[in-house]
This record gives sequence, structure tokens and C-alpha cells, in this order.
Amino acid sequence: MRKAFKYILLLMLLAFTVAFLMTSTLFNIKTINVIGNNRVSQQEIIRVSGLSYQQNIFRINTKETMKNIFQNPYVKKIKIRRGLPNIVNIDIIEREPIVLVPYVGSFLFVDSQGIVVEISNSLEGMELPVIKGLKFNTFKLGEEIKVESKLQLTSVITLINEIKRTGINQEIAEINAENILNLKLLTKSGIKINLGDDSNINEKIPLAKAILQDLNSKNLKGTVEMGHKGNPVFKPE
Repeated sequence: MRKAFKYILLLMLLAFTVAFLMTSTLFNIKTINVIGNNRVSQQEIIRVSGLSYQQNIFRINTKETMKNIFQNPYVKKIKIRRGLPNIVNIDIIEREPIVLVPYVGSFLFVDSQGIVVEISNSLEGMELPVIKGLKFNTFKLGEEIKVESKLQLTSVITLINEIKRTGINQEIAEINAENILNLKLLTKSGIKINLGDDSNINEKIPLAKAILQDLNSKNLKGTVEMGHKGNPVFKPE
């Protein structure tokens, strides 16, 4: 009998605690912090989240809140943390556009996973390389670009990630991926680099970087052939 009484008392105490947490104004949101955002403003994140001040932090549906925030294509990962008694912290990891894809007079901003994060008519202030030769009919913000050839997209993603990793993305003006057996780069200094296919691309791009540094230091222009076996060949203009 005593055990049953203790069990009932424990349940009542638990129910009271839950009711207190869910209804007390002590736990109404007073501060919402957005952490890790650079491209998307804090105001925009809070707006799309659906959170409101004076909402009880224990009544937050985190899955629904995250779903709302993911509507912004720049948002890659989200973590929502409650800080007692009345703080909500939203940790954001954003997608970073690393290439531009021409589309009907505009440009698609695409990240390292092939995700379209933005479309713009202007390139003012942008120093990202432009990819030419991709064949696609449509796109959707926040989704992978729908290229006709999956193999072409895979080759491009492999290439742009290696360019970024090597740190020469700021030097590349254009990437021509029309023929994946002969991927081509054009630098901002006017040097052409014919890479061949994407095999050994993790070796070709660092080597291309060293060659570019040497050619730029000598103010030379021309074409670097790297699509064959053996050492690269430079053909001056």
C-alpha cells in the first residue's frame, strides 16, 4: 500500500513539475541568439523559425522550427539549444557558394555539394569562378543542380572542391566542363590550363597551382597542357 502511495505521489509530483515548466511565465522566451550565421541575418533566421518572444521554451517544437529555418537555402545544419530559464540558442552552419553557373541571363550560386543557394542578375563584388558547359533545364533553390549528366556533375564537384582545397579558387575566372574528358581552366591572368579528365585531380591541381605561381612571377601567358601522361607542357602565346 505504501509503495502504491509513493508511486502515486511521485506521479503527481512529476505532473506538477511538467505543468509548472509548461505554463510558468518564468520560461517564456526573452532572448533568441543566432550563432554562426554570416550571410543570413539573425532577424531573418528568427522570422522564418516561427519562434516568438513570450513563447514557453518547453513548448518549442524543435523539429518544426528546424524545418522552417531549412527553408533558407543557405542553411546547411541547425542545432537548437534551450538556455534556462528563457533563452533559445540557434546554431547555424551555412553553405558557402564557391562557383557561379550561368542561367538565362542570371547566375546560380552553387556550393561544394552542387546545391544552388542563390540566383542573382549581378556579379558585382563576386570573385567566384564561372562554370560553363553544364547542361540542365531547371533548378530549385536549396537542392542539387539537376545536370543532365550525373557524371558531369560529379566531375565538376570533384574539381571545384580540389580547387578550393588547394586555395587557387580566387585565381580561377572560368571552368569549362563541356567535355569531362578535357576539363579546362582559365585564370584571371589569362593563362589556360587543360586538365584532361578528373583522374588524379588531387595531384593535378596542386601542380597547376605551382605552375601558375611560376608563370605569373615571370608574367608569361599561354596554355598549360596536363591531360596527357608525363610532365605538364607549357605553350606560350
